[in-house]
Amino acid sequence: MSATSTGLSAVAESRAGGEILIALEAADRRSATDSAAAIRARLSERFSGCNATVLVTTAGTDPALVDPADAPDVPPAAPTLAGAAMAGQPSVLRTVLEEADRRGARAAALLSAAHDESLDWLGHLFQPILEADFDFVSPSYRRNRFDGMLNTAIVYPLVRSLFGRRLRQPTGSEAAFSVTLARSLLAQPAWRRDPAYAGSPAWLVGSILAGACRACQAWLGRWPGGAGPAEDASHALARIVGPWFHEMERHAERWQRVEGSEPVPTFGQGAALDGERSDVDVAALEDGFRLGLRELESLWGLVLPPATLLALRRAAAAPAGKARVSDPVWARIVYDFAVAYSVRAVERQQLLRSMTPLYLGWVRGFVEDVRELDADGTEERVEALCGWFEREKRYGIARWRWPDNFNP
Repeated sequence: MSATSTGLSAVAESRAGGEILIALEAADRRSATDSAAAIRARLSERFSGCNATVLVTTAGTDPALVDPADAPDVPPAAPTLAGAAMAGQPSVLRTVLEEADRRGARAAALLSAAHDESLDWLGHLFQPILEADFDFVSPSYRRNRFDGMLNTAIVYPLVRSLFGRRLRQPTGSEAAFSVTLARSLLAQPAWRRDPAYAGSPAWLVGSILAGACRACQAWLGRWPGGAGPAEDASHALARIVGPWFHEMERHAERWQRVEGSEPVPTFGQGAALDGERSDVDVAALEDGFRLGLRELESLWGLVLPPATLLALRRAAAAPAGKARVSDPVWARIVYDFAVAYSVRAVERQQLLRSMTPLYLGWVRGFVEDVRELDADGTEERVEALCGWFEREKRYGIARWRWPDNFNP
């Protein structure tokens, strides 16, 4: 057994009793009731010493946890944790933390209703807390290799290089935590100082990775969320990446002292990517990159040093089918944009959206690189990207400390 892959025992009973609190995303009343009943039954079998309570989350101006029989007929528009990313919307996470604290639950989790029932996913999720004294479990799923590309291209390599821990999917809206962690999170001053942001996925994971709590990840099979509705790339980038740039500001003293990275303890067997082939319009990606350089180069000049702009011009001048943003250039670009976000070199939403053509340029090269690779080969390609983020971190630190030194 490796140090990074932790096996689960066949024992179906936890070391001691207590309550497990599950907060499900709200769905129609029938499916919520059925899901809650199935989860209670499986938890009762898997952890016979514990009492399972399953409630349903409601979103809006006053988030609450309700009995599944009282679940609303229409699910909320946003995932459970994502609501706090929108200014002025209360965090559902805080409601769950408070309920776990009030009940003294040994473990609590925010979950979607559907999961891979062929696996012992509830065991993988809760045994680290109930039997191995972990405080936080990050669910990870197997997805198509071109799904969640913002996580592949930016969030995973950036978060890994910042905090030195290889949490493979830190962008999810699900989480499991101990009551000790719940109380620690509730005591953080961010709930008063930045209430519109506290409770977001980036805030949660950033708080954990920058702290001293014991964190791990658990493989729960195939991604249960499906492809979901299409989202404009620039909107998705601003929504997902902006909060992580915010975390860089919040934990600057911490991440600048971290070197390299190490695996996190992992429960269950799995892989982040599958080998399924998908058609991707690489010509459209290349066209988007070239158009962005023509229209946004003057704005990028406020963010990127001259050497990077020169590298981008050379990439765009390549023959058709050959334009791409290399890994080292891309890693530096992400650090450059994080610095520009912090110093407000450009209005933040405009800044984040202007990053989209550069992202498309990197994705275009990635798609070409992995076209003939299987899942393992694709993961090795992602690992190579992460290596560049770690090697270029010194550049990111220098830019962060002396941002004006690199501007034209």
